[in-house]
Amino acid sequence: MRQRLLRSLAAALLDVAIVAATYVAALLFRFDGHVPTQSWHAFARVYPGIALAFILANWLLGIYRIAWRYASVIEAVRLGAAVMVATIVVTGINVLPRTRDIPLSVTLVSGPLSFLAMSFVKLSPRLLAHRPTLRDVDGVQRVLIAGAGATGQFVAREFQQHRVWRLRPVGFVDDDTGKRGSRIHGVPVLGAIADLPRIARRVEADLVAIALPSVSGAKVREIAALAEAANVPVRMVPGLPEVVRDNLSVGQLRELTVEDLLGREPVEIDFAGCAAVVHNASVLITGAAGSVGTELARQALALGPAALHLLDINESGLHDLQVELAPARGECDIKLWIGSVAERAKTAQVFSQARPDLVFHAGAYKHVDLMELHPDEAFRANVVGTLNVCQAADLYGARKLVFISTDKSVHPASVYGATKRVGELLVQAMAERSETVFCTVRFGNVIGSRGSVVPTFWRQIASGGPVTLTHPEMMRYFLTIPEAVSLVIQAAAFARQGETFMLDMGEEVRIADLAERMIRLKGLRPGEDIPIVYTGLRPGEKLREVLVADHEEVRPTSHPKVLLMATERAADARVLVAEVERLARMQHDPARLARALHALARLEPGAGGEPEPRAGARVDRREGDAAV
Repeated sequence: MRQRLLRSLAAALLDVAIVAATYVAALLFRFDGHVPTQSWHAFARVYPGIALAFILANWLLGIYRIAWRYASVIEAVRLGAAVMVATIVVTGINVLPRTRDIPLSVTLVSGPLSFLAMSFVKLSPRLLAHRPTLRDVDGVQRVLIAGAGATGQFVAREFQQHRVWRLRPVGFVDDDTGKRGSRIHGVPVLGAIADLPRIARRVEADLVAIALPSVSGAKVREIAALAEAANVPVRMVPGLPEVVRDNLSVGQLRELTVEDLLGREPVEIDFAGCAAVVHNASVLITGAAGSVGTELARQALALGPAALHLLDINESGLHDLQVELAPARGECDIKLWIGSVAERAKTAQVFSQARPDLVFHAGAYKHVDLMELHPDEAFRANVVGTLNVCQAADLYGARKLVFISTDKSVHPASVYGATKRVGELLVQAMAERSETVFCTVRFGNVIGSRGSVVPTFWRQIASGGPVTLTHPEMMRYFLTIPEAVSLVIQAAAFARQGETFMLDMGEEVRIADLAERMIRLKGLRPGEDIPIVYTGLRPGEKLREVLVADHEEVRPTSHPKVLLMATERAADARVLVAEVERLARMQHDPARLARALHALARLEPGAGGEPEPRAGARVDRREGDAAV
């Protein structure tokens, strides 16, 4: 506080000197250098009042609170307003005397002179920050900026003002023809993005920085390809969400990621609707230590649940998640449960003590090739586990259960896909007989999940290759984990009984193209620096995933990225449970179990007779006693 007062006092004294100098200059101009003695005497008498008028105007308009090093046109306009107010006041007072020793023209001329002098002095820190940029010396990279919009202009100024980045902007490329040939902060706009290779060579760019905050994946891929043609590496200017989340500076360019190349639009959710289903609720997440479960825990916690129950058999993963969530827990009671949903007694124990209002069932085995080798374990975790969770949710009065499924459940070709399809059937069947709202959210591959191709490819590239692919025409859909989870919560907010949702998966991606792009992101050449080897399709693996089954009809919902899969009435729960119990007796014969799983997964909706009107026993949440 004291330092600020001292700075303000020093600035006011400087203004006093500036106003005195401009009035002296105005008097000299008016009288052609021969100022009458009486005018000097008059000026000496009235100058304290003149100086006070300028200081008061500056103080009232907040001029002494401005950080002039970061000033913009707005601050300059405010200074002009303060000088104008002071000038008008002094002029008005000077009009009153019949005879005046200081002509009105002196007062009127001194105003603009004071504004120019004050502007120069106050803006000098800003002017010094824009002194000539770093020249081509060792360690300084010449940067060509793709995008001359607000972000590009800001990052160019950042590089000029802060030499610590050791980056010198040498030009912009932008598709806006109105900017061509102009200069922004002294940096020329040299041409269109399509001209990038030619321009990069001409200006001898060492780096291309993409400064397009809302750029599509297709545009990022185009710029990356053009930069590659010029043999120049590409970096990304972090967007505002990254700056806030990761405490970055705009000048901290980062490498391109797979997410940049895929370029999915940021997901906007109905925050109020999502908060309505989570806030002050008891939330249970199964498979909480997994990739999706962990992100579910993060996002659910942000919506303010009363309690967050995290169930997984992975003890270390749960511990790490608890440590991560602890600083943000607030009043939320976070409780860890070590156990498997395949164990019926353990699942019942968790539900009886947690009494969840909302359940996200994400616990499952998911690696296609491993589940082909161990169908018995896939059946226990993914089918029996889902049945246990559904029955416990019904018995202990959960308001809503959301089952996390996969696009591999549509016309399943693998044991994993078959188990998830049976899980969907169980959820639909339970919806026919329970007061708990049961729903399913189905989506495809998520970027960065454990065992997915993206982290696998990164490890293979880092070790020098080869990058292994199963087939050159393999195609997949991808979502980021935060995007998928936010849409799962969104679907949970408006889901009604028995509904199945499919998340909008965007464009299909050829895995071979993805691998090549990832290799190029590291500045390497696919097939030369990093070999690509095709190993052949694995058991249960499809070339392309199908998103919608033959018996399903796609309908829109209130969110454009959440689609409703309308289908016929579900199969009878009694038939399904009996089939699951029959399959459980086959676990000693994995091959036979796998065949039976595929047969059960092909069960058509509506099979098995009429559903029961409601569940048999249900625990009253208020009394804790069983009710029929």
